[in-house]
Amino acid sequence: MYILGFDIGGTKCAVIFGDDKGEIFYREEIPTSSPKETLEKLFSLAEKSGYKAERAGVSCGGPLDEKTGVIKSPPNLKGWDNIPITDMIEKRFGIPANLRNDANACALAEWKFGAGRGVQNMIFLTFGTGLGAGLILDGKLYSGTNDNAGECGHIRLDRFGPVGFGKVGSFEGFCSGGGLAQL
Repeated sequence: MYILGFDIGGTKCAVIFGDDKGEIFYREEIPTSSPKETLEKLFSLAEKSGYKAERAGVSCGGPLDEKTGVIKSPPNLKGWDNIPITDMIEKRFGIPANLRNDANACALAEWKFGAGRGVQNMIFLTFGTGLGAGLILDGKLYSGTNDNAGECGHIRLDRFGPVGFGKVGSFEGFCSGGGLAQL
């Protein structure tokens, strides 16, 4: 089964085609800009790839509403407010789509196809424009009540330091790409 994937990041975005065994057949990256411009470019790249998929998945930094498929207003994606991404994909491509927090999506992929295979508990840390974590506990993804269980980047490590997610001295401030640039 072919799967269409979109990764929405604060610096860059990607479109991929792969299968349910973890094989990637196509990948293109573009810089992130406004939602309208970025999504049009990603959707066009997917259409021009020549591949057809049965399902689509979107990974994006939070906050999100995974149940309704809406990107709410991520701090590292200025202007990406209340974007109904799964509805847009379903209408354009005619296939079901799901939205997942990027750290959770990465945790699932690593657990299923990578170094996490065979373990019952693991944490996956994302260090990009922001910082997040995905948790596999007792052999399943744990995302918490509001899909924010792994948001460890908000933990304050010091009263001083670089700003991450609007918080001086946060884990994200010290360890994300944005925070390292401040240092």
